[in-house]
Amino acid sequence: MVGVKMVKALVMIMAVALSLGLGGQWAAAQVHHVVGGDRGWDSSSDVASWSAGRVFRAGDKIWLAYSPAQESIAELQSKEEYESCDVSNPIRMYTDGFDVIPLDGEGIRYFVSSKYDNCKNWLKLHVNV
Repeated sequence: MVGVKMVKALVMIMAVALSLGLGGQWAAAQVHHVVGGDRGWDSSSDVASWSAGRVFRAGDKIWLAYSPAQESIAELQSKEEYESCDVSNPIRMYTDGFDVIPLDGEGIRYFVSSKYDNCKNWLKLHVNV
């Protein structure tokens, strides 16, 4: 799909630009997590496996790369909303196709596909900072 390829290219360009802006060195206290790896946020990616064993710390950022024509992402308030895929009262909706989300403080954050079927098929992420 053209949209997914463009999103992947944008992720790579942003990563290189950020690296060059930092003199080619990444700040030790800040990690940029591209959710889903090369596939990004997509129903074909295994977000649960991708996130297993990852350590998220305050100051890190998660990057959500997806096709906005096919997907949007909801940040939810509670574990209950996350587990039931209830996107009726989100904290925020992400719809741009490329979103960088700072993990400013400790706590658990919940992100799900706004498409019910995708969410129920585990296109969702909880981040414990």
